[in-house]
Formats: sequence, C-alpha cells, structure tokens
Amino acid sequence: MAQQDFSKKKALLIEDMAEARIMQRKMLTDFGFTSIEIAMKAETAIELLKNKNFDVILSDYNLGNGKDGQQLLEEVRHSKLIPNTATYLMVTAETSIEMVMGAIEYQPDGYITKPFSQAGLQRRLSKLLETKDRLYDVNVALDKGEYESAIAAAKVVMEKYPSLSGKCERIIGESFIELQQYDKALSLFSKILKSRKMPWALFGKGKSYFLMGELEKAEQSFRQLMLDNRFFVSAYDWLAKIQFSEGKLEDAQATLIEAIARSPKNILRQMELGKISLLLNDSVTAEMSFRRAVFLAKYSCYNTAEVYLNHLESLARISDDGPLLPRQRDNFNSTLKKIHESFFEDPDHKAKAYSCEIDVFLADKDILTAKQIFEAWLSEVKGGAATAPTKKQSSAYAESFGS
Repeated sequence: MAQQDFSKKKALLIEDMAEARIMQRKMLTDFGFTSIEIAMKAETAIELLKNKNFDVILSDYNLGNGKDGQQLLEEVRHSKLIPNTATYLMVTAETSIEMVMGAIEYQPDGYITKPFSQAGLQRRLSKLLETKDRLYDVNVALDKGEYESAIAAAKVVMEKYPSLSGKCERIIGESFIELQQYDKALSLFSKILKSRKMPWALFGKGKSYFLMGELEKAEQSFRQLMLDNRFFVSAYDWLAKIQFSEGKLEDAQATLIEAIARSPKNILRQMELGKISLLLNDSVTAEMSFRRAVFLAKYSCYNTAEVYLNHLESLARISDDGPLLPRQRDNFNSTLKKIHESFFEDPDHKAKAYSCEIDVFLADKDILTAKQIFEAWLSEVKGGAATAPTKKQSSAYAESFGS
C-alpha cells in the first residue's frame, strides 16, 4: 500500500474527553494533517459540517450529554451533510451489541476500538483513504445523484482495482434500484449470489423483487437473509413491509418486535411498530414503542411533532378502557408538555393534543375539566389557532358531557 499523504486532507475530530482529544490530535498531526478542526460535542460538529468540507471525520461514539456518535451519524446521513467522498471513522470503547447494531445501520466507513495505537490508526486511515481515492469519481457521481455516471465509473474502477469489485457491484446494484431498473438490479444481485454469499446482494435481491411487486419472492430473500445473517436488521423492516401490505398486521408487528430486540435505537422502526400496534388496537405495545421513540427523539433528526402526538394518542387509547395508571398519567403529562413547548403553534397539532387530553379526563370521570378543555379548543378554533373537532368528536363529547 502506498504511503498516504495526509497533508492536503482536512480532518474533523469529534471527542468529548480532553485527554483522548489531545492524544488523537497529536496522532493526526504526526501523520501529516495540517488542517484539524475540533468538536467536543455533536451539535458543534453539525455546525462545522454545515459550513466546511472535511476529508476525514473521526468521531467518538460516546459524546457526553446530547447526541451520541450514532445519532450524529444518523443526522449527517439524513441531512446529507457529509459527501460520499468523505471518510467517516467511528471510534468506540463500547462493544455492546446494541451499540454495534445501531451504528452499523448508518454505515460509517469503518470502526476502530479504543485503546488503539498510533500505527493502528494510521493503517486504518490509510486503507480507508486509499479506497476513497480509488472510488472518487464514483462517489462524486453518487453525491450528484447521477446514477448512470456512477455505474460507468464503478465499472472502470473494477477493471483497474479487482479487489474493489464487491464494493463496486454493490454500488452498481443500488444505482440500478435508484434508476428504477429493477430487472437489471435483480439480475446483477442474482449473479453475485451464484458465486458468493454476500448479505448485501441478498438484501438487494429482496428489495428488487419487492419493488417489482413480487412479494412472495421478496419474502423468501429477506427470510433467507434473516437466517444467514441475524445482524442485517433492515431485512426485518422489509419483511414487515411485505406483511403489512398483505394485511398480516400481527405478523408485521412480531417481525418489528424481533428487529427492535436486535437494534433498539432506530426511532423510525419504533414508530412503525407503534403505528401497526395502534391499528391492531394493541395500545399497550403502541405506547411502549412511542414512549421509546419520544426518548430517542430528543437528540434525533427525527424530532417531529408526530412522535409526541402518537405517544399521546396511544395513552388516550389505553384510557378508553379506564383511567390511566399514575405512571402512565405522568408519561402523558410529560409528552403533552413537550408538545406545548415545541409543536403547539400548528392548528392540527393543537386539535390532536386537545382531543387526547379530553379523552384522558373523561376516563378519569372528570367531566368538568374535559368540558373546559373542549371550550378552550373551540375558542382557539374561532381565532383560527386550532383545527375544528370532527363531527364525530363533537357529538361524542356532547354525549359525554351530557349536553
């Protein structure tokens, strides 16, 4: 492997511990980096990534209070703050399966486990940067969303560097999917699987079948992948999608519960489980999923009103069977407070929060307070600040209030 020249590369080091920060910075300087920016927490890193370009991002998994390294990676992938041309190396002292599973889902370019030596870090970075240099044209095309160009560039790289064939084939297959050329994607993934059992190729095959509407074949691929590689958690999500589209809600719920047991920190998966559970009138499972989503949302890029309103809804549905338990009531009040603080300006959100609150007070047989909330809602409707109750809601409340 040729010696990497780090002197022209810009690095961002994200580490909350002073001692580790000083040591890692010294290592990077010794490698020849002349441009090194430092962030002590995820929020600072995000600001830097919005305003500057980096070639190397070295991020710790534990970043103290606030977002952790996984949530940071999730956000920068979601917001497209780092191009495919950049190298993202996750540093971790943790080996818990939850951590590893969670971070794998957002695909850093690599991991290095603490404690590591200077030579170990240099080897890792050199190898990753060499690969990025070789795939540069491919990644530039991907960043522009030019999938035809990415495919052409990947074929050139395969000719020149046969050791990168696997990476290139994966990019070509995924680009075919982006171009909606599902038959081409399918034949590529199938061809790869004939010669070697690559989990990503089996996943691609399942996805291609799903997008072609061949649900039975898609299901076979995802089930095979779940048997071969229990860490490929996305296979569970796609299997649940198939089960949902076939109306097998109980099966979809069971599949997502299994996926969450393997990788509990994925907020979108928690939300999906909650929604399916509500459709099954399983308010208890729905509440548990949405409560976890609320907890994860605090530092997530998916911190939306929907997360909190769904949690209120699940508790309101539990109250259909009688008053909430004190702990549930505390959870309800806590989530309601967050909606008031961050999402109460929207007329639809306001209406949804009011209706859940009325349901909970009615379950407590506190007719007076429920009625007062309803009147407050109606006065907000007059001023245009809240969406009006539906006819169904109005008549149900009128009946409950005895008016």
